[in-house]
Amino acid sequence: MKNRSFRIFALLLALITLLGLTGCGNDKSLVTFLNFGDQSYDSEFANGKVCENDRFELNWDDSLKRVSFVDKQSGAVWGQIPAEAQNGVTENGVKKKNHPQLESALQVNYQDPKSFDEITLYSYTGAVQEGEIYTEKIDNGLKVIYEFTEFDIAVPVEYTIGEDSFAVTVDPKEIAEGEEYKVTSVALEPFLCGLKNNSENSFLFIPDGSGAIVEPVGEQAVGNVGSKEVYGGDLAYRKFGTSTTSEQIKMPIFAAKKGDSAVLGVISSGAPSASINWNIGSNDIGYSTVYPSFRIRGFKNIERPENFITTTTLGNFKVFDKGILTTPVKAEYFVLSGEKASVYGMAEKYRDYLKENFGLERTENKEVDASFKIIGATLQPDFILGIPTTKLFPLTTAAEAEKIADELSEKIGSNINLNLLGFGQSGVDAQKVAGGFKTAGRLGNMEKLYSALDKKGINAFLDYDVIAFNKSGGGFSKKDAAVYSSGMSITYTSFDTVSKASNDDRFYLLSRSNLSRAVEKIIKVSAKNGVSGISLNSLGSTVYSDYANQETYLANNMENDVAKLFAGVKKGGYKLLSTSANSYAAVNADFVNDAPIYSSDNIAFDFDVPFYELVFKGYVPLSSVSINLCSDKDNAILRCAESGISPSYTVYGNFRKELVTNDNTFIFGSSFDGIKKDIYSAVNKAKDYLKLTGNAEIVGYEIINKDVRITRFAGGGYTVVNYGEAPVATQYGEVAAGGYIYGREG
Repeated sequence: MKNRSFRIFALLLALITLLGLTGCGNDKSLVTFLNFGDQSYDSEFANGKVCENDRFELNWDDSLKRVSFVDKQSGAVWGQIPAEAQNGVTENGVKKKNHPQLESALQVNYQDPKSFDEITLYSYTGAVQEGEIYTEKIDNGLKVIYEFTEFDIAVPVEYTIGEDSFAVTVDPKEIAEGEEYKVTSVALEPFLCGLKNNSENSFLFIPDGSGAIVEPVGEQAVGNVGSKEVYGGDLAYRKFGTSTTSEQIKMPIFAAKKGDSAVLGVISSGAPSASINWNIGSNDIGYSTVYPSFRIRGFKNIERPENFITTTTLGNFKVFDKGILTTPVKAEYFVLSGEKASVYGMAEKYRDYLKENFGLERTENKEVDASFKIIGATLQPDFILGIPTTKLFPLTTAAEAEKIADELSEKIGSNINLNLLGFGQSGVDAQKVAGGFKTAGRLGNMEKLYSALDKKGINAFLDYDVIAFNKSGGGFSKKDAAVYSSGMSITYTSFDTVSKASNDDRFYLLSRSNLSRAVEKIIKVSAKNGVSGISLNSLGSTVYSDYANQETYLANNMENDVAKLFAGVKKGGYKLLSTSANSYAAVNADFVNDAPIYSSDNIAFDFDVPFYELVFKGYVPLSSVSINLCSDKDNAILRCAESGISPSYTVYGNFRKELVTNDNTFIFGSSFDGIKKDIYSAVNKAKDYLKLTGNAEIVGYEIINKDVRITRFAGGGYTVVNYGEAPVATQYGEVAAGGYIYGREG
């Protein structure tokens, strides 16, 4: 009886917490779903060709409830299910029955009101087989309404064609639902990029880190299923914990190649709330695929009370908001044929997309021979009268930074970038917004350092973290934090500025509306201290929500906000460095450091490709992740050579034994005196290929096999790398195992 009473108490506690989190707050300002009971639909389009233009034809099969797109240039058909699955028959001539997931044009997640689990509905079993599909002709396309009557949910999906692409769109404001079941996310056309398992000359592309190729090999009944959030995920509802071996998705894209045709999917609306999902090698389904899904309701994780047991939920609860995303979620698809149906062709198309939609253009900034993060200080545990506290521990003073710069300039030249991290009042650890907008007095005369670097012609960028804080100061306090829809301040687990490893502390996120004020203050401060470059590393590599405004719900508009903030910095006359930059940040930066050279090496991935570099090389100067923090430094250098970018390092000048208790993972392996010989050797060697590849865009990329790649650059330069364990003969000469060669054609 006592245990039962405790469980009832725990349940009441959970419900009270839930009600508190979903209280009025700002929900009244957010759009809600349409009432399912008030909606009615009629089919206005029966069957056949819906519409066409010079490039595409859109068709609807009313008997099978399928949408398909025909590329008139190549004759390739891309649609709701792979072409090979449309009329399949068994060995006995009997028509094959496709797996329900393969036949589903839409997946809808809702939260079960009893278990608190998210449950997936498939349009084929939940709508098509029930006869609850309705169509309506719209401009340049067709609207299909998938009605899940058992759950009082209806989701309209728009299929449209444009001049050079076709698109699939869901407007969350048009979704209808009842009182009991609440829609939380939708996945669009899960098998439009589907490839038959074991098909030849075919692959899927997943933009994890630098990018990964996946071959559709069927090996087991269920297959390898995975999902990753675009742009690293919304900090407001997940921990930011990207370890040194795990990359984030920086480009909102995905792709499939099938024979001499390929399709590149670009998430053109709703990317900050999106994830890229994959299902590889399932023998039950018979096809492998990659596709996008979108959160359309925000949530907060709350800890499950002890002894509170539900049917299936074992971990934390997701408490979802009443309001929804107000922006349509949309994926555009570009068809590529012949030689363009390749990794390079996909990168070229995405580059063109960024030029047209995000203003990507060739920068006038010169490629550097190497980039260096110099760490100023960190907070170290301390005691005062027996009371635990922290003290600022100088890792590199201004004088030591100048000495490091002098030696680098002497040994490798002055064509380098220095990113000064952790020179604020709390070092690399977040306390006040932007480190209090002041450099730490214990680090010495920073103005003298800036002047010395300027005389040497070395680019210097002082970094400011305008996102994370846990103390008032610099004109900002807790009241300036981003909030959930209940009005509670958002807190999150911080991350190591250099390694991206998750820390144990909890921090507030600066409200999205205050970001512009913080950046304006940085510009004013910079005008006084004499630094010529600014870096906003955390701002360019993360996205987060602020429910104080429906325009920033579910991290919405983060791309536009960052673009405006970066433009303001450059308009103020400062060069801008962005580290680990998401695509929208890379477009607007003067330099990008920590350009990804690896994927996360998921078990489903076959091999990495430098897709990020194929897109941005020659348009914005790129430097790699820190070579000295990579597990295989020789392999990391090889990856730099593959895409013709410069190496990067993390260094500091002052190591003491007490640092062994410090949580920052870069402490070991970054002491300048300990690694400088390796730096000089690697950078001077890289300068040879950089003479051919620097400032040049990539104009060709050939995958000979998983181990051997050829990259061609504008102006005739090339590099050939061999990741294998044996030497390989190529058209440019023999390449040693684990080595590379370079040269110029003609």
